[in-house]
Amino acid sequence: MTRPSFIPTCAAPCIAAILVALFSLFAPVIAHEGHDHAASERPADVRLAPRFEVRSEDLEIVGVLADRDLLIYVDRASDNVPIQGAQIEVEGPGIKGVAAAMADGVYQLPAAALTQPGKYPLMLTIQAGEIVDLLAATLEVGEGAAAAPAEKNTERSWWLLAAISLVLVCGGLVARRLRRQAKERAIHHV
Repeated sequence: MTRPSFIPTCAAPCIAAILVALFSLFAPVIAHEGHDHAASERPADVRLAPRFEVRSEDLEIVGVLADRDLLIYVDRASDNVPIQGAQIEVEGPGIKGVAAAMADGVYQLPAAALTQPGKYPLMLTIQAGEIVDLLAATLEVGEGAAAAPAEKNTERSWWLLAAISLVLVCGGLVARRLRRQAKERAIHHV
């Protein structure tokens, strides 16, 4: 197979190396949901919002401290269907009140007192139709967990910028060489 006349002999390996490098940089970006082909381990520094989980015969309750609010998710234990229209009263150190219904079995209660680090024993009284439960839970808030902002991973974007810059520089050099060779051929043909 012959090489096209517009690609100089030394440029073909350079172009191939650049394409391989670009593909290796963009391979993780090309992956989509369910096909990321990466290790499924959770990074060690992942910080989840403080939460608690309790379960009774009838109910499954998950509480998540989001900013200064306590979000409470209520599901039926038998089939995991969200329970709507429940009345949830929460009592604990610095907090006492009835959670307001949001949507699909999610309830919200202002909980500014729970944002400081520590362990908070909570009592939940739930009334949903014929179901009445009194459940105890412990919310553990770590250092800076409730107010920790999500840190952006800027490492990949830095490498992406460097790769694009490298491609542009190499492309400019190849284009310059191609133009010079085309001028030389034009001079020799005249």
